[in-house]
Amino acid sequence: MHTHRILSLFILAAASILFGGCSSIINSHYQKEPMLADYLRGDSGAVSEFITDKLESTSGSGDELMWVLEAGSMKFFTANYPASIDYFRKAEELIAEYDERATVSLRDGGSEAIMAMTNLNALPYRGFCRDRIMLSFYKALAYLGENNEEAFRSQLRRLRDEQKKVMEDYQKFFEAEQEAIRQARAKDPELAQTINQTNEQSISSNVDNSEFSERLKNTREIANRGYGDFLNPAALFLSGIGSVREGYYDNAVIDFRRLYEAMPDNPTARRYYVTALQWAGMPVPANLQSVQPFDFPLGADCVYVLFANGRSAAFQQVAIYFPVMTAWPVCEYYPAPYSGFQVNAGGFSGKSVPLADMDGILSQEYTQRLPGMITRIVISTALKEAAHYAGTWAAGQEDVGAGIAVFLAGLIYKIAFNTADTRSWELLPKEFQLVQFPMPANRRITITPDGREGRKKEITLPEKYRSAILYVHTPSEHVFDVNILGFTSK
Repeated sequence: MHTHRILSLFILAAASILFGGCSSIINSHYQKEPMLADYLRGDSGAVSEFITDKLESTSGSGDELMWVLEAGSMKFFTANYPASIDYFRKAEELIAEYDERATVSLRDGGSEAIMAMTNLNALPYRGFCRDRIMLSFYKALAYLGENNEEAFRSQLRRLRDEQKKVMEDYQKFFEAEQEAIRQARAKDPELAQTINQTNEQSISSNVDNSEFSERLKNTREIANRGYGDFLNPAALFLSGIGSVREGYYDNAVIDFRRLYEAMPDNPTARRYYVTALQWAGMPVPANLQSVQPFDFPLGADCVYVLFANGRSAAFQQVAIYFPVMTAWPVCEYYPAPYSGFQVNAGGFSGKSVPLADMDGILSQEYTQRLPGMITRIVISTALKEAAHYAGTWAAGQEDVGAGIAVFLAGLIYKIAFNTADTRSWELLPKEFQLVQFPMPANRRITITPDGREGRKKEITLPEKYRSAILYVHTPSEHVFDVNILGFTSK
């Protein structure tokens, strides 16, 4: 009865759960719904407990990195900086492990084989390029939360290196993905033909895929708000401030030039670049001659307020047909709770300005990965359909009842593993906004979101801090927390 075929399917299923984690059966975004509900209500205890349970159940699996990142950011939000740093160190170790593998290592090859008969969740979550930058960003801030400015500066140097090598890492990822696809094509000519005939256009042209088409159109529009080469202006800003505080004005010029190039129409990005050029004694470009530099020292006796507004875009599972129905990840976006923030401090009064569109950054990377994603899902779906048909036919040749049993078992199997890879780091903001001003004499700062007096928050900075970064955490209207990260020197 060709029972070895059936056994092989079940072995692969068990292996996928082992290597891929729970998301092989239940998509990651759906799993996180209770956690996100608590997060948006401000129940940090429930969120931390949920993440701890997931860390225990996914340890050693392909989902581990994702949950470690969620844990690191949550510990940062709750000002448990030592634990946050520990989680981010663990995330760095996991990422380094993935990066050190050969282009198509034995382990990755095994994961590719399991993925082909299950879904993309069988592959280890390697993190988006966005994740690698934000990991260093939050880790640096966590060191500052520990009042360890030396470690803060050291981590910023690492952040600069991450920004330089992220394109190289992505190229390696792309090459490995293409090699795996090439091998699949070479092994099965019929499958290769199916791959050639299935692309974004052919999927979108199917009337049954209208939801996918609309979602993708919206994603491409939002991706246009990205910054190219996986740049993250929030990270560039923080790196630049670190350079200024160390007195490395040439490095500050590099950081703020990249910030300006990422956001050429942003008035604040222009001011930072022009200010850095003047400090470094470099000429200001003709088109920026009218830009006024900051009239106070950004490297001393200064306050920077970073607004982490809203919740990150995520991936939601939808169904598409080509012509077989399969699960697909599409970008899901959430409205920001506030449009802006008014800040008053001593004689200063100003509004926050946009710094980084995190939705745009994720959307841009999603669209760049889309062709490879399509091919892999086509491979997985086609092979499962072929195995189901062949197994049912072979069993039915010997016994009609066995054929029906194999058909039903295969149907259940396909339904169970028809799961989209919706894994992402979700405890991140939708956007960053920024405002900066001299340290007020009375050290008091008032923040009012959208001019709503009933929601304003008053903060008094400790006397020990000469300068400070305020991280304002507002994932929803129910949460308004401020992490005070201070510099005891200048």
